[in-house]
Amino acid sequence: MAKTATKKTTKKVVVDLSKKTTSELASELVTTQTDLVEAKRSHAARELVSTARITELRKQIARIKTAMSLRAKEEKK
Repeated sequence: MAKTATKKTTKKVVVDLSKKTTSELASELVTTQTDLVEAKRSHAARELVSTARITELRKQIARIKTAMSLRAKEEKK
């Protein structure tokens, strides 16, 4: 069941990203990257409660970059 919930959540995130403008995606990318750096720092200091947070942030960054790439390809056409 966990995989089904993850897929639904992922689809919802992708739909949300497709509705955002390029500038909103860029600002969200910077924010997410900052969060990732902070999570890595917390992990190194053994303060991070959930190490899965690092994986979630990395995947979110990849989703944002993919959405930005798709938008750039559409603009070229």
